[in-house]
Amino acid sequence: MLFGLCFEYVNSPDRLLDIGIGTGLASVPFAKAGLEIFGIDGSIEMLNVCKAKNIAKNLKQFDLRNTPLPYSDRFFDHVISCGVFHFFGDLEPIIKEVSRIIKPKGIFAFTIEALAPGKEEGVGGHSREGYEERQSVEGVTVFMHGNGYIEGLLQGHGFDKLKEVKFLVRSAPESDNDILYEACAAQRSDN
Repeated sequence: MLFGLCFEYVNSPDRLLDIGIGTGLASVPFAKAGLEIFGIDGSIEMLNVCKAKNIAKNLKQFDLRNTPLPYSDRFFDHVISCGVFHFFGDLEPIIKEVSRIIKPKGIFAFTIEALAPGKEEGVGGHSREGYEERQSVEGVTVFMHGNGYIEGLLQGHGFDKLKEVKFLVRSAPESDNDILYEACAAQRSDN
C-alpha cells in the first residue's frame, strides 16, 4: 500500500528509513526499486528476520518511544512506517523527528488506525487529543487517530499531505470485525 502511494516520488538510489521495519515486509518493494533501506525496530528477533532477507543497508535496534531518533538532520530522502503508529497515542514526537531527519521534498508515508466515520474530532465522544484508545482482540492497547489530528501534525511540522487511502483490515482470521486503516503520503516542504 505504501509503495503504491510513493512510487512516483522515489528514485534509485534514494535513502529510505523504515520506522518499525520488523521483518522488512513494507520495505521490500522499495528495495526492489533500488532504494537504500535503513530500518529501526525494537525487536532484535524481527531485525534478524529482516537481516536474513538482505534488503537493508543498515538495521538498528531502537525503542521507538525514545527521541531523538539515532540519525542526523536531513539524512533520509524518504521515511515510511507501516503498522506501527497505532501503538502510540501522541504521534507528535515521532512526526517532529521525521521532519528533522528527512530532506526537503522527501516523502513520508505511514499507516494509522483511523477513527470510524462519525467519530472525528468533536463528534461522538472523541478525545480532545485527536486520538482514542481501544483494546485489540489480543488485549493490547492500540490507538485510533483522527484525520484532523494527523493533518494538523503534518502541517505543523512542515509536511503537505499528498494522498491518502482508507482500507479495512480483519482484526483476526476467526473474527467478523474489520478495522478501518488509513495510509497517507506527505511531502516535506522545501525549507
